[in-house]
Amino acid sequence: MRNYSTRDKEKAIFALVMGLIAIVLAAWLAFMPMEARTEPDYVFPMVNQWITWEGAGYSGIWGGAK
Repeated sequence: MRNYSTRDKEKAIFALVMGLIAIVLAAWLAFMPMEARTEPDYVFPMVNQWITWEGAGYSGIWGGAK
């Protein structure tokens, strides 16, 4: 068994290490507190937020149109 190659073993170890680094990095970014929150300059209310559909012939998604 002198002519065997450890190339596959090296690839597996490299993939395992890179996977562990990716998991640790993802966990760190997920649980890191976000301190760079800014408030918007302007806040616009939703357009037509007080419109009602009563009397428009709309009876909902279940039909029953008149």
